[in-house]
Amino acid sequence: MSRIFFGLLLVSAALIQATIVARVNPFPVYPDFVLVFLFLWSASHSVRESLVWVFLAGILLDVLALDPFGTNALSLAIVVLLAGLARQRVLHANVLISIVLVAVATMVHGAALAGLRGESPVGWFIPLQALVHALLIPVIYLVLRVVGR
Repeated sequence: MSRIFFGLLLVSAALIQATIVARVNPFPVYPDFVLVFLFLWSASHSVRESLVWVFLAGILLDVLALDPFGTNALSLAIVVLLAGLARQRVLHANVLISIVLVAVATMVHGAALAGLRGESPVGWFIPLQALVHALLIPVIYLVLRVVGR
């Protein structure tokens, strides 16, 4: 996937996530497409490059969500580092590894983001969001494999 396409995908995902999904979704839990895309990008590219994408996407999410500057970038950096640790195994191995790792990354990201916002990370929201991301991974995984050919 080219970097320009991925950049447009991230910006589109952030805008859709912050505007449309947040308003249209009747459920209290909705997918964080930016997190999932950054996780999969980080699993197949260098950590350094992925951290640049995290910074740009995090700043955009901070502006859209009116969060303090750097809150989303810092919490998303944890996701990139977790994906970077398993870089060789994620996209070249079984998709189950990706599902488990994105669920763990979502839990850590949710706890870090709640802590940075001054909220309590206790509750059912973060585990449900991890489940949503785990269900999204096979679909996005297949799309990225087809696009990456």
